[in-house]
Amino acid sequence: MNPNSQDEPTHPQKIDPYEKILFSGYTDAEIAEMKTLMENWDKATYPTLAHSIVNHADKHDFRNNYLKYLRKANNFNKKGARKTILSDGADRWNKGNEFIIERNGKIISYGEN
Repeated sequence: MNPNSQDEPTHPQKIDPYEKILFSGYTDAEIAEMKTLMENWDKATYPTLAHSIVNHADKHDFRNNYLKYLRKANNFNKKGARKTILSDGADRWNKGNEFIIERNGKIISYGEN
């Protein structure tokens, strides 16, 4: 923090409530792995990355199993997958019963049909 700046807040940043949900019940090592996997994600239209991941994981039946969701998305193999460009410019890859949606090389959503 710049000691000469009077515009910067002096209170600590608020914790994202979705990070609390996302990381709840995981060990420090698992949380570190999750944070590394999250580097491949984009928050898209959500206010925070954690909010996006929690909502998408819950929607795709990975509620309270966020590490598994992040791992499965990260391990999605595009080789042999069918690519569709969505109306918003994102890429949707379908393979078997799985899909992944990306924009600018970052994951927006993952799911199983």
